[in-house]
Formats: sequence, C-alpha cells, structure tokens
Amino acid sequence: MTKNSFFNEQKEQSLIKARIVEKYFWAWAKVIISKVKGSSSVQKIVYVDLFAGAGRYKDGSK
Repeated sequence: MTKNSFFNEQKEQSLIKARIVEKYFWAWAKVIISKVKGSSSVQKIVYVDLFAGAGRYKDGSK
C-alpha cells in the first residue's frame, strides 16, 4: 500500500474504529461534560481524532 492509496477505500480496521467511536462517543461526552459542568473556564469539550482523514474515502464511504 502506498502512502496515497490509504484513502482509496475503507479497510475493515477503519470501519471497526468508526463503529467504536460512534457507539461510545456520547457516553464519553456525558462523562466529560459532567466533570467540567460549573467550571467557568471551560466553555466546550472537543474530540480530536489525530488519525482521521478528510472524512470520505475515494470510493465514497464516510
């Protein structure tokens, strides 16, 4: 696999990762929000996936 071919189509491991994030994101967010609620210095929470790409593969899958 060349560096540029990674985003041609979604591989099984990427699909599994997306499903895990999709399934558990709101549970994680609720815990984090409850921890920062009432803090005047925290206005929002942010989830950053440093291994994510542009959002779509060349074959059209998200």
